[in-house]
Amino acid sequence: MSQANILIVEDEPIVAKDIQVSLQRLGYRVPAMAASGEDAIRKTSESHPDLILMDIVLKGSMDGVETVKQIRKQSDVPVIYLTAYADDHTLERAKTTAPAGYMLKPYQPNELRTTIELALHRARHDRHTNDELRKLATIVRCMGAGVVTTDREIRVTYLNPAAEVLSGWSRDEATGIRLDVLTGVEADGKAEGADKLALRAMADVRPMTFKDLTLMGRHGTKRLIGGTIAPVIDDAGTVIGSVLVFHADANAPLRSHGKTAAQAAEQGIESYVGRAEGIINLCAWCKRVPDSSGGWYDLAVFIAEQSGIQFNGGLCPECMARCFPPAGGRS
Repeated sequence: MSQANILIVEDEPIVAKDIQVSLQRLGYRVPAMAASGEDAIRKTSESHPDLILMDIVLKGSMDGVETVKQIRKQSDVPVIYLTAYADDHTLERAKTTAPAGYMLKPYQPNELRTTIELALHRARHDRHTNDELRKLATIVRCMGAGVVTTDREIRVTYLNPAAEVLSGWSRDEATGIRLDVLTGVEADGKAEGADKLALRAMADVRPMTFKDLTLMGRHGTKRLIGGTIAPVIDDAGTVIGSVLVFHADANAPLRSHGKTAAQAAEQGIESYVGRAEGIINLCAWCKRVPDSSGGWYDLAVFIAEQSGIQFNGGLCPECMARCFPPAGGRS
């Protein structure tokens, strides 16, 4: 059993002292006790407890549920509610704060220990899972390949930054749109586009590769792409969506231009594009530019539209260090 630090939040001094003694007998440490919501918020910030035992009914401007809502803004510390009130309304309010446990007074010491140990174990597991998810999310955000996820009806649920640049859609704009509308991917002389391939991958429950598909960007750009579409399966084995991972073919011509990106590089950007003239409005914050209709979109998309140059996603040394910090540099 771990020697966890537990914060007690109870406005009845005798009850608080009894809980403290029970916890100490069970081998836990009680670095602090609080008698009000405001005091609990302050002591959580000061003592960084491993767990909080929170009485729902507190005197003052905040009850236990509201106190936990405020604590959640600064800490993910697990909370176990202790209360003599078990009415439905109280339970429903407590659920909104995702508590680690809920115990009715009076309680037995063994019951208290079991509830605490389960809550601590779950908190450790959740933190590990969240850490892994954050690492995975960082990798996906930093990938040079485009990543698009959909639900079972091939409605888009996520785009990574590379997919935003290649498609011309932002993540917020694309969420909820069907894959065929978002990407406008058409097969080059074939019957199936990315939407049909996604449905087939989910039906067959297997990944499918593709090449030489034409990506029709939101702002009229066209480029050949290749990649993989795979089903997303939950723990129960049910298909819940699909994921599309694709890259632009740097050696393939853009449809609206007769030259490849490699040819443009050989000739030099200036000889291929020509020297830009005039003034282009550029947002100093998000680095987007306006189109003729007044909408604002990514600078890389604008350059691709005007020149036919394709961008190969990657990371500069500073962004690489930011996305994948050295293990020794973490606190």
